[in-house]
Amino acid sequence: MNLRRLLIHRCTVITPGLKVGETEYGKPIYKDVKKEDVPCRADSIQRTIATDAYSTDIVTKNVLFLSPDEQFNENTKFENIRDQNGHPVLPGAYRFQESKPAYGKRRLHHHEVSLEKVSGSNG
Repeated sequence: MNLRRLLIHRCTVITPGLKVGETEYGKPIYKDVKKEDVPCRADSIQRTIATDAYSTDIVTKNVLFLSPDEQFNENTKFENIRDQNGHPVLPGAYRFQESKPAYGKRRLHHHEVSLEKVSGSNG
């Protein structure tokens, strides 16, 4: 299945400390890189953790699906996650929690990034 058809949302990806070039003396230049309007797909997965006579504990985990050529690291933040009409899907800012690469038959198909809400952000 075509991945581009599945990436129905857009987000802003902020990756701090990426190497963007070198000085004339060969020293690396690092800079925070902000990439807007990145194709993605946000999804919320609910898991039942524990059930007893009084209640059921359910944990909701937010997952962001990204194309295989998208660059990110453990310091990357994701914000402004919205649909193609500009309506917010996951309001606020999120940080990288963990990533699971998903492979097809021959190569990397997409990334599945678990998100953690940044405290103090809207939403």
